[in-house]
Amino acid sequence: MSHFTRVRTKLRDLQLLDRALRDLGYQPSLGRVRVRGWDGESRAADLVVQCSNRYDFGFRRDGDELVMILDEWGFRDEVPRLLERITQRYAYHVCLQQAAAQGFQVVATEEQLDGSLKLVVQRYA
Repeated sequence: MSHFTRVRTKLRDLQLLDRALRDLGYQPSLGRVRVRGWDGESRAADLVVQCSNRYDFGFRRDGDELVMILDEWGFRDEVPRLLERITQRYAYHVCLQQAAAQGFQVVATEEQLDGSLKLVVQRYA
């Protein structure tokens, strides 16, 4: 019996997701890789993070979005917090990319008391 779950996300860019995951200490694999689950079951993904508990999580492109794929037995109630951390770091990289595209440079990154990040950018005219 499969316990794989697909979680819709607002993530769109695999390269930015790869950077975010690396910032969080993961070593993702890009390409056509497999997400491991219970009893040797697996699912295809475009990016996978292998975890020490033999349950991986990964992301697969679905249209213009990335869908998180994982075996719910390996993560139990951790999925919302895990996805929150990944999404926050992904948003940080989106901001860096957008700022650079508009000619801004990040001069400071400050973590706030509530865990959010504050970016200070500047642009010289």
